[in-house]
Amino acid sequence: MRAHRVMWFLAGAVTMAMYLLGPHVIIRNAYDTAQGLSLWFGSL
Repeated sequence: MRAHRVMWFLAGAVTMAMYLLGPHVIIRNAYDTAQGLSLWFGSL
């Protein structure tokens, strides 16, 4: 159940970031963001 809540939180955070920053920033930083998320998931 905890993982499900984390997924919803991440989805909301990504949506908020896209709304605030704009798509061009997301696309430019997508690779770094994915790398950071994979590191974060690895540390869980």
